[in-house]
Amino acid sequence: MVAPQPVRRPPSDTRRMVPGQLTLTLVTRPAECLEVAELFDRIWAVQDGTILDRHLMVALTHSRNYVLLARLDGRPVGAAVGFCGPPGEPFHSHIVGVRAEASGHGVGRAIKEHQRRWCLDRGIGTMVWTFDPLVARNAHFNIRVLGAYPRRYHENFYGQMRDTVNAGQASDRMVVRWELGDPAGGSTTAPPGQPAGGTHLALSNHDDHPGEPLLDVPADTDRVLVGVPRDIEALRREAPELALRWRERTRLALDGLLAEGWQVHDFDDDRHYILRKEP
Repeated sequence: MVAPQPVRRPPSDTRRMVPGQLTLTLVTRPAECLEVAELFDRIWAVQDGTILDRHLMVALTHSRNYVLLARLDGRPVGAAVGFCGPPGEPFHSHIVGVRAEASGHGVGRAIKEHQRRWCLDRGIGTMVWTFDPLVARNAHFNIRVLGAYPRRYHENFYGQMRDTVNAGQASDRMVVRWELGDPAGGSTTAPPGQPAGGTHLALSNHDDHPGEPLLDVPADTDRVLVGVPRDIEALRREAPELALRWRERTRLALDGLLAEGWQVHDFDDDRHYILRKEP
């Protein structure tokens, strides 16, 4: 068992620190795997079954894969599970969860940086994971904070899900790719000297209502914007039909644009994906 180690943050990142002692521990024992499983079930409010079977986590740790538990002053607040593919393939970060009361204080960032160091120590240069493209805070975190970029869109990736957060809607996901040798954080801008063209709004997010997808992109367009709602999880609870409409329209916009060679390069403060054409 790896001893818990305090998370070290550079001075410029003190705004993300949480009070108390945050420790990240690679778990190995079945009792700890059960602790991780129970934490995931609380985070996703599972009422039937479990998010991730603890016996599978025991097998993952036995085969030297990644199961992590984050504690704040000894209390579990976050966890992560990932695994390696065939040699030369990226590390797959399957699930990362942080309790709501610890959200926004750097726990998720600390976990991703721990995963990054774990991979680099083993000669792995790329990490991938999936996320729901409708969740604006996750898009911001992945793209603007980590500098990881969505590269593929998958319709109903996991099939129907039973947890309270995802129930009742197709599990569309985007696959994010994080090149671990690059410094974390920061968006990609247009190359120097490249002439700036127009901006095309492919999907608006006016007052949390999606516009009609406008996928006929003018030839002189430099970037395309695709909007998402402020809080899709609240819409799923309070306005499920509107949430479904968001799913249908973002699927049309993002899947269609990626198929035409556009790629996500940024996520702005008005909750738009910014796509540019790959050279």
